[in-house]
Amino acid sequence: MPVFAYKAYDTSGRQICGELTADSAASGREQLLLQGVQLLDFKAIRFAIKRPRSLQTLRSAKNREQVGEFARQLAMLVRVGVTVIEALDVLVEQATGKFGTIVRDVRERTASGIPLSEALEHHPQWFDQVFCSAVKVGQVSGQLDVALLALASFIRESQQLRNRLTAALTYPAMLLVLSVGVIIFLMSYVIPQLLHVLESSGRPLPEATAFLKSISDVIVGYWPWLIGGVATIFTGAALFLRWSPGRSWWHSTQMKLPVIGPLIQKALIAEFAQKMSLLLRTGVPAVEAVDLLIVSTRHDSLRNDLVTVSEVAKRGGSMSDGLQNARVFPPTVRYLLNVGQETGELANMLQELEQSYATEVKLAIGRVASVLEPALIVIMAVVVGFIVFATMLPILEATRAMQ
Repeated sequence: MPVFAYKAYDTSGRQICGELTADSAASGREQLLLQGVQLLDFKAIRFAIKRPRSLQTLRSAKNREQVGEFARQLAMLVRVGVTVIEALDVLVEQATGKFGTIVRDVRERTASGIPLSEALEHHPQWFDQVFCSAVKVGQVSGQLDVALLALASFIRESQQLRNRLTAALTYPAMLLVLSVGVIIFLMSYVIPQLLHVLESSGRPLPEATAFLKSISDVIVGYWPWLIGGVATIFTGAALFLRWSPGRSWWHSTQMKLPVIGPLIQKALIAEFAQKMSLLLRTGVPAVEAVDLLIVSTRHDSLRNDLVTVSEVAKRGGSMSDGLQNARVFPPTVRYLLNVGQETGELANMLQELEQSYATEVKLAIGRVASVLEPALIVIMAVVVGFIVFATMLPILEATRAMQ
């Protein structure tokens, strides 16, 4: 679908500019004219490529916050009796930047008679299928405000979990980068100068010092090749992870890693319970909710488990039956889901499960951080200690020989 850039004067005479997604140039101009603006410039700038919905993710924390705030404010306006179109008019006035263009387009599509959920589906890079399905069911059931508030809460809790994980890993990541930087500086600048002085004395270097010198010579003499090799490795890894079998292998391997594996498993269970509970509470049928999660999840191990659940459920089986050979879900979770389904309290059971595993994820994040930080410090101390030892060893031997 084409994307158009425009400049115009709004109803107050102020010059504005922005982007608009429309089926054609004529349709785009008509949308803007309906807003009462006077066009100055209007041109196509690119085509919006609609990727598979499973790849549509909000990679920016700011984008997730904008969508969450949009859902919360729209819910409040609808709850007090404002129509959807009037509520979108209010949100258009305060939305800015790229998201402002998205909200404006949603408003125009809704005003033309398209249901809100379908208008949102035209922007999958902002509103995924879980979001759109919850909105659709909310509109049909007359509880759009409830669905939107649930979505806003879901986005807020998901963001809080991401922020907690990011905060826990920020210090170890900074420590790792600093450590690598210090070691490279020592090996490429400080050590060569010191070893040059030691070699000029004519005495043979100890084995540890000679080994250190060989590493330093490689870094100094072949640094372009080293950088190219590292870039090649990262590029190859990225391409491998984009290849479906490679991604599946990596996701499966993640689950088996010590310390990290249990954290990923708990996070996946918390994500599943959170999304599934949200969809069930907004009125989406269980089987349809599972199908939506299959599309929206980015982890192949969880997706494979959910595909099995969907197939078993469509044959008349229970959710727990489909999870008998699951990789992600432990027996306790399978039992709780079975109890929830038999008692008709699956949504509430999932909500409690999500809260429980969210707490476990917080604790697991703390454990991972507590393991990574001292481990990196110890590794840094060993490497720097070896550099100091190998540098000082010939000096100590020379001093001993002079005595």
